[in-house]
Amino acid sequence: PRYTESEVEALLAPLRTENQALRQRQSEAPDLNNQAAAKTRQAAAKTRQPEVLGAGPLELLVSGVRQLTPRIRAFDLRAPDGMDLPAFEPGSHLQLPVQLPDGEVVMRQYSICSDPARRDAYTIAVLREDDGRGGSRAVHATFELGMRMRSERPQNQFPLHIDERPAVLIAGGIGITPIKAMAQALHARGNTLQLHYAGRAAAEMAFLAPLQRQFAAELTVYRSVAGERMDIGQILSAAPADTVFYVCGPARLLAAVEDAAAALQIEPDRIRSERFTAAIAADARPIELTLQRSGKQLQVPADESILDTVLAAGVAVPFSCRSGNCKSCAVPVLAGEPEHHDAVLTEVERETQRLMCLCVSRAQGDSLVLDI
Repeated sequence: PRYTESEVEALLAPLRTENQALRQRQSEAPDLNNQAAAKTRQAAAKTRQPEVLGAGPLELLVSGVRQLTPRIRAFDLRAPDGMDLPAFEPGSHLQLPVQLPDGEVVMRQYSICSDPARRDAYTIAVLREDDGRGGSRAVHATFELGMRMRSERPQNQFPLHIDERPAVLIAGGIGITPIKAMAQALHARGNTLQLHYAGRAAAEMAFLAPLQRQFAAELTVYRSVAGERMDIGQILSAAPADTVFYVCGPARLLAAVEDAAAALQIEPDRIRSERFTAAIAADARPIELTLQRSGKQLQVPADESILDTVLAAGVAVPFSCRSGNCKSCAVPVLAGEPEHHDAVLTEVERETQRLMCLCVSRAQGDSLVLDI
């Protein structure tokens, strides 16, 4: 044998001594151990997911999980019985139940980024935002193979035109998710298209490789670490006169497209956008808010949305996306001038019906009176 019996004993002696010391410490603190175990059980009970999460009409099963980038994970969702899922339009999203660490179940919207021609599965891609509201972190932590949930059917607040006009698609970061499905639908229809995709680095840009394979001639990539910048004015001015423009990404990208379109006098109905976050401007001011029907006077802090202030005051108002894409929180303005930041209200709804979206819009002055 390689070792004699005495050599084996000499090798094991330090491990036995360490094991004995650990047992001694454990026996001296049983109460602490029991308390820690109880806390662990309580935390597990809070976060334990039900057999099926949510209560919508459409049941989905997580059938695939892929890490696309260090912070973006894709999830394939199928029907538990293997049947085809309802058809969806390019630009559609799913409103999915997400269980936070404290046990609360919240609804979050995620664009369907799979090819609309597919009916066997929906694919969503979720960017983990460590400084966000917690939903994306919870998705990364809890959405795993075999998990079942119930959601609403796909909804679309970012529709793609159905005629033969050309399209220019502009995506920033995780904004590629609805844009990808749009590009695939346009390609299948034979529409002329250009796809502009910006991100920090290639390794952080979801779906970049398959997009490069499918849209080699139509795709232009911009990596900020390489000093590549998107010239919005040039992109818009070089497009044919009947082009429809679609943009999805951070607020600064949407603002840049809207400003360039206004400077070029492009008709507003040819600029279509969707934002994922409702960032409050750094120069936002507090607002004196009057809720006419509720009889409440509220102060909206500079760093808080009108919607959050209204909800915190105990006034129940409908809402969904929290990013100005769905109209769910639109209410009439009785006095004051709203500063619109949504991407969904028409000019008639803004000017004639005097509606505003509480989740993203603010006031041009210091006060607003709302019909709620």
